[in-house]
Amino acid sequence: MKIKTILLLTTAQVFCTAIASDFSFSEAMSPGNGTTTLDTRTFYFDRSFDKPDTDDAEAFTLGGILKYESGDYKSFGFGLAYYGSHSLFGIVDRDKGGGTALLQIDGDDISLLGEAYIDLDSGTNQVKLGRQRLTTPLMDDHDLRMVPTAYEAAVYRNKSFEDTILEVGYVSAFTGFGSSLGDFESPDEVWGEDGLAYVYAKSNMGPVSVRAQFIGTLEDSGTYENYGYLDGKLPIEAGNKSYLSGQFAHTGHQTEPSSKVLGLKTGTSVSSVDLAFILVAIRDNRFKAVEAGPLYTEWQQGYGTYEPSDAVAVQVTFHPMERSSILLGYADVESRDGDVFNTDTYTEFNLDAQYTINDASKIRLRYSDKNQDEDSDREDRQDFRIIYYYNFH
Repeated sequence: MKIKTILLLTTAQVFCTAIASDFSFSEAMSPGNGTTTLDTRTFYFDRSFDKPDTDDAEAFTLGGILKYESGDYKSFGFGLAYYGSHSLFGIVDRDKGGGTALLQIDGDDISLLGEAYIDLDSGTNQVKLGRQRLTTPLMDDHDLRMVPTAYEAAVYRNKSFEDTILEVGYVSAFTGFGSSLGDFESPDEVWGEDGLAYVYAKSNMGPVSVRAQFIGTLEDSGTYENYGYLDGKLPIEAGNKSYLSGQFAHTGHQTEPSSKVLGLKTGTSVSSVDLAFILVAIRDNRFKAVEAGPLYTEWQQGYGTYEPSDAVAVQVTFHPMERSSILLGYADVESRDGDVFNTDTYTEFNLDAQYTINDASKIRLRYSDKNQDEDSDREDRQDFRIIYYYNFH
């Protein structure tokens, strides 16, 4: 609790100092010098299970993000953003919506102040305090549903080195996947009461890009002790847009062995068709990110806990006409360590089709068909999603 108190006092002190420094602060921060944006989505989601005792999930919602960002005053600014996802006209029963993450777990609308931060950014150094989105491999905004995940955090970024970002942060609470918790919560049983501290680095060293992150819990009372991630991408001269990338990740458990993840991905383009081949292996224990999708595979999007397994996948992306894309993916996942984890062996087909109508609007259709092995303890399922995006900027 001391860390949270210090964070609040520091935020207040910075804000008051900025106000007192010059009367022109109020002019710089006036609504006329800021920007207001409204990013909306209309989202239909249906998840059906091939198992009699498992309820299907369905929701039809309208919402998005209404955000105000102030003008800049001596590198100082602030932002406020409303996050909302509201069931449309009772067309779909709210009781079915909890499993979609378009609504809260109990089926209520999502409605919260998702961002409220102050930002001191000199270009080389940046300090951002308050409710905000993060874009790191293991703590990401994970914007896959109506609204993203947000964090109560204090973040310092340094951009002194060319093509390199160094970041240090403290996180005390978050809104869960898709902000489906409906508020900022600190999962004490997972993190411990004192929250998380992290370091993150991203660098382009010539043609090679590298990212690394380490997250540590500040109290030994949760499920996990730490999280780690490293990846790199190297272009290959053969072919068109060819590359080879690799990743390593782990989750440190408080009382159990750490999980280990190794991923490899290679790809190229042939006549405007993008091809990718993927291998992912998880060993020793269950892998979990805080909130992200760090694995290369489409089906492993990071908001679940993933068991030891071997995965092979292929992805093919077409561009049938201008401003459109169709991704087809197929994955084969085999569970490992059968005495404990033999529950999730399956194949999955994915379709992700997008068409950009104009600069303000886009439509997207996603479908997946997951088929479990006959000896698996889990059910087959099919997902269907259609999303219409419209942005007022």
